[in-house]
Amino acid sequence: MTDDLYAPPTAELTDVLRTSSEFYVISKRKLLILGLLSFGLYTYVWAYKNWSLYKKINQVDIWPLARAFFFIFFMHQLYRRADDRVARSGRKFDFDFEQWATVFVVVTVGANLFDAAAGRIDSLHAYKNLSLLGTPVCAYILSQCQGMINFAAGDPEGQSNDRFTPWNYLVIVPGVVLWCLTFLGLWAIYHG
Repeated sequence: MTDDLYAPPTAELTDVLRTSSEFYVISKRKLLILGLLSFGLYTYVWAYKNWSLYKKINQVDIWPLARAFFFIFFMHQLYRRADDRVARSGRKFDFDFEQWATVFVVVTVGANLFDAAAGRIDSLHAYKNLSLLGTPVCAYILSQCQGMINFAAGDPEGQSNDRFTPWNYLVIVPGVVLWCLTFLGLWAIYHG
């Protein structure tokens, strides 16, 4: 500090601008657990958060809620935008997101179609419960693809969103109830 009362201040007066990510960062472990325990319901939350952040940062005219509800139609586009973000930053992330996104969509649609067909075709009715395998497979695929989104957002391990919050449990509880009812129903069918 100087004795001159008329001297300009010497303190740093510039604010550090914090840039927020245009993609939703979450650790792969947390996404896998949330996707699995929520009976796949967290996929809608995940898609909404990604698209709402993308809209906010890029000032584009999209409907995040619609893109979340119809997420299978927008998976490839989301990953392409994350890949483009990585490329624009001059970095490289070696991951075949197109293949993984396609497998995710095929498993999601296939499990739903098989479930519907097994409910209507008597010869498939005994195998109807196999469609339940789509949920853990999709949760795994989604968690693997999250690595690229985290990398694009500058947090490769997703450490900034690795802990569970009370809001996460609000998604998990209905999913766990659905899992319990499903297994109770299966037990009643095969042991009742």
